Amino acid sequence: MIPRVGPGGASFQGAGLYYLHDKDALTSERVAFTHTLNTHTDSPDRSLKVMAWTAMHQSELKQAAGVKATGRKLEKPVYTYSLAWAQDETPTPDEMVSAAQDSLKALGMEDRQAVLVAHEDTQHPHIHVILNRVHPENGKAASTSKDHLKLSKWAEGYERGQGKIRVQARVNHNARREKGQFVKNENITREEYDWVKEHRSLEPNDIREARSTRQTKEAAELKQTFTRRQNRLEAALRREYARPCAKLDKEIGTTEERIGKKGLFRSVVRKLTGAEKRDQASLASLKTSLQGIESRMDERRDELKQGYGRDWEKMERRHAAERMRDERLIERKRSEGSRGRAGEVARKSFRVRAGSDTAGLAPAPSDRSRAAKALDKVAKKTDSDGGGKKREVSEDRIERAKRRAEGAKRSRNRPRNKDKGFERD
Repeated sequence: MIPRVGPGGASFQGAGLYYLHDKDALTSERVAFTHTLNTHTDSPDRSLKVMAWTAMHQSELKQAAGVKATGRKLEKPVYTYSLAWAQDETPTPDEMVSAAQDSLKALGMEDRQAVLVAHEDTQHPHIHVILNRVHPENGKAASTSKDHLKLSKWAEGYERGQGKIRVQARVNHNARREKGQFVKNENITREEYDWVKEHRSLEPNDIREARSTRQTKEAAELKQTFTRRQNRLEAALRREYARPCAKLDKEIGTTEERIGKKGLFRSVVRKLTGAEKRDQASLASLKTSLQGIESRMDERRDELKQGYGRDWEKMERRHAAERMRDERLIERKRSEGSRGRAGEVARKSFRVRAGSDTAGLAPAPSDRSRAAKALDKVAKKTDSDGGGKKREVSEDRIERAKRRAEGAKRSRNRPRNKDKGFERD
């Protein structure tokens, strides 16, 4: 079970246009089924209008319920998230609806108006929840504080109830959170989280350039750190082994000098007394000791190099993960932009009949109905021509009617409201 929370939005019609239809199209082949909660209607389109009316009349609902009108105005009443099952799971519609209702209880939003939309355009079954944060009776806005953590704990409990843990990392993260540790967004560091938060509003190329600059700087810093460690290690080795090495070098030189002195009589005496043999053994021992010191020094150098290699590989894996995260962010921004353009078309024709202040904003008729009315008006003008004969409608009059319909279409397409776009992760 993977829950995913989207950012807040302001347009219920924009949300419906995206979730109730195929991407960038008015067809709805990917919609498996829909389900409504607390809207007193089974129609998802009417439910969205009811939810929009509730959000627009939040202050009136508060006043009627005797709730203090405190706090700033709720600008984004639309709250969305999705629940996704594994590819090998085949939940029934009732099970998907039940899981969505249980997740709403975990969030404390089970009494809010919501529309559930199940999609079948991916290999894994998933259901989307479009929720109105405004309470339909008292107008209070639902809190979304720590919603990710609540859904994470709920998803872990859901998998435990199924008897199979599919996301072990989530279990580990929740256990760490219970101990007071900070875990967020694929267990990234706080510094990386702040960087993503700061740069996610930039253009795609700017994000990639900023990431490349950051990673190049990190690689240079790692090299500088390795160089400093090398210098510190060499200084430590000199302090620790400089005197022993110098002493061994001096003894080796003295021993080699004794062994290398020429003279027949001296050579005979050294062999008879065993001095030659002792010096050779001493020279071998001294060289072995020196080699041992050099070997220990090389081991410490190799250990430092191996640590640097591990750090470099770890950095490269982290950089690859960061670039993949950036591409997902860019793709998400691109899809949001596509949905925003489609939502703009819907917002031009979407109106909510409400009180006296919004009653005049009735839904504008479609192009087809405008053309039909214009042609019907022309047809009605073909009354009898004096002698009881009906005049035939000329082609010119029909063309003029079509042009009037096209002019009405252009006039209607001018933006007449300031409804904000819907955003979703």
